[in-house]
Amino acid sequence: MRGGDGARSGPVWGEGAGPTVGKIGDACRPCLEEAIRKFEGNHARILGVCEELEQLADGLPALPTNGSHLRLARRVGGLLREAHALEEQEILPILAAALGEEAVKDSVATLTEEHRTDEAFAEEVAEVLMEWTAGERHHDAATLGYMLRGLFDNLRRHTARERDQLIGPAGRRLASG
Repeated sequence: MRGGDGARSGPVWGEGAGPTVGKIGDACRPCLEEAIRKFEGNHARILGVCEELEQLADGLPALPTNGSHLRLARRVGGLLREAHALEEQEILPILAAALGEEAVKDSVATLTEEHRTDEAFAEEVAEVLMEWTAGERHHDAATLGYMLRGLFDNLRRHTARERDQLIGPAGRRLASG
């Protein structure tokens, strides 16, 4: 059920983005501030989807009559892929440079693997929601609810870890100059 295919593997940041020692230079400060803003924007979008998933789970076995669950099912996987790509390609390299690549290497590796797992799980949840809508209920309401809760709980835990392990230290680094 959970697990990514590892399609996006390899280093998260490119060559030459090694650790930065000492204070953040004037040129790096705006980059780090922007990276933190982007990270927080990603989190806001992901946590908004978590709210929608929770509302859907709370309403089961009934599904909304306005089709909002279908729109949610169609967009959750894409939203995660887009948010994770932004983090991995733009945000994490800047944070790694500011915090020191060695200092965040293990956190980044774990969080990146969780990205793949959460994306795969979101696709599975979307498929089950589509089946339910089509009347092909291969899973009962309790199973669907469990899946929805598993997805939004994982996403909330993941964003909290990113805040604790990356955004918090980056913010402290900015404050210390």
